[in-house]
Amino acid sequence: MSADPRFAEPKGRMDHLEALETTLNAIFRQRGSADWLARFEAAGLPAGPVQSILEMQADPQTLARQMVVETEHAKLGPVKTLGLPVKFSETPGEVATGAPVYGEHSRAVLAEHGFSDAEIAALIAEVAVIAD
Repeated sequence: MSADPRFAEPKGRMDHLEALETTLNAIFRQRGSADWLARFEAAGLPAGPVQSILEMQADPQTLARQMVVETEHAKLGPVKTLGLPVKFSETPGEVATGAPVYGEHSRAVLAEHGFSDAEIAALIAEVAVIAD
């Protein structure tokens, strides 16, 4: 492939992307992912596997980086969710709660913005606001 002028420069590769994909797919199917990753590593090429969701959740690096964490959901109980992608040593963050259910915080948000309990109740009664 290195001698093929269609693939010599980035523009040529993009102009002939379908042919490039077809050629590479045929080559990549000849070996398994682990073999290719070992070969790329030995050659100093950055590469990583494309994993399914279940594989990603069990990957040692995913777990070490706390990219999948367990938290408590208001209705479902313990659930796995994505951790924080950015890590700061001085100010570490955390995923403290599960995703809110529809309308879970409506009353608190409206109260924080100055709505009275009677106004909030009226909005809910008019179905202008959903609240649990």
